[in-house]
Amino acid sequence: MWGLESKPFPIRLGIAILADVIDALNMIPGVSDIIEAPLNAFVAYALTDNVKALAVGAADGILPAPIDWFPSATVMVIADELGWI
Repeated sequence: MWGLESKPFPIRLGIAILADVIDALNMIPGVSDIIEAPLNAFVAYALTDNVKALAVGAADGILPAPIDWFPSATVMVIADELGWI
C-alpha cells in the first residue's frame, strides 16, 4: 500500500533497524509514547503491509523505557520475509 513492502529485503531491514534504534534511544517517558506508538505501528505496517505487524509495532510503542529496547520493526520485517506472519 505504501510502496515500502515491495522494496528488497535489505532496504526494508535497514529502514526497520534505523526506526528501532531511534525508538530505543528516545527515552522521554509519557510524551514520547504519544509519538512512538503511531510511528512504530506505521513503520511496521508500511514495511510489511500486514495488520499483525501494525499491532506489534503499536504495542511496542507504548512500552516503558527498559522494555522498549525490543526491536519490533526489525523482527516484523524478518518474520514477514520468512513467511511467519
